[in-house]
Amino acid sequence: MNASIVACQHLEATGAEQVTLLSAEATGIDGVAALSEASRLALSAPSPEGTHHVLARPDSAPGLLGYAQVWPDHSAELVVAPAARRRGIGTALWRQCVKVGAERVWAHGDLAAAQAFADANDLEPIRSLLKMGRALTADDRSPRPLPTGYASLTFADRAPVAADPVGELMRLNAAAFADHPEQGRLTREDLETRMAEKWFDPAGLIYVVDADDPDAGPVAFHWTKIEPGSAAGEVYVVGVSPAYQGRGLAGPLTDLGLAYLAERGCAEVELYVDGENTPARTTYERAGLDVVTVDRVYASRTAQA
Repeated sequence: MNASIVACQHLEATGAEQVTLLSAEATGIDGVAALSEASRLALSAPSPEGTHHVLARPDSAPGLLGYAQVWPDHSAELVVAPAARRRGIGTALWRQCVKVGAERVWAHGDLAAAQAFADANDLEPIRSLLKMGRALTADDRSPRPLPTGYASLTFADRAPVAADPVGELMRLNAAAFADHPEQGRLTREDLETRMAEKWFDPAGLIYVVDADDPDAGPVAFHWTKIEPGSAAGEVYVVGVSPAYQGRGLAGPLTDLGLAYLAERGCAEVELYVDGENTPARTTYERAGLDVVTVDRVYASRTAQA
């Protein structure tokens, strides 16, 4: 392996550009995204506190052979340039990731090569993330009504009257996903970063309020996402406050987001959900979505023993 492994906590612009190009090349070859949205956003300085970037560079020439990112929660993602695979670079990246605190690694699409890598490094699957999807139809433009006593509005409606619109979304998200290892840890800065992306539309962030106390703020939300130029819309996040779970809000709230995506001209809908989240998966299956791909998280067999 004629490569040097370098770790840092913040990438320079040139390094971020190289990683973006490498990721795009690998995505084109593998058919699945090489890096998640969280990792792509962290390429820009400053990266979230506790992030580590690990780069594999050729010893005798400029360029990038592979890249890994370790998140503050000790999860990692890694990608190796297609032309540099089967040379031990992935293993070298992973070993450096472990040195800076990684305890588990994502395998997007759980491809055969990723499974072989996991086996060679004594890793076993501990978690799955499902990508689900289906075509949108004219029927999606007519969502089910919310249960009696609830009303819907959008972030665009709420923001002008809320004392702290981003703060109330952050608190609702944290409560709804208190047990979720990624979604539940989003900070104000994380949310503002996403709201600064080109795809963000305040009208596509849908809230549910208690009609008896609308000034108390939203009790559930459905954040949709449409990447510029994409024919597919995404159920980005659906969250319900723990105090309002079990009241029949999730299904109609999902429908409201699908209606918005259909009205915006999306031909398909997609989403990501934890394989172990049976209630959410059931909601989406009832909405007609099927599993398209499966991502997995791997961790050391020794650490899990």
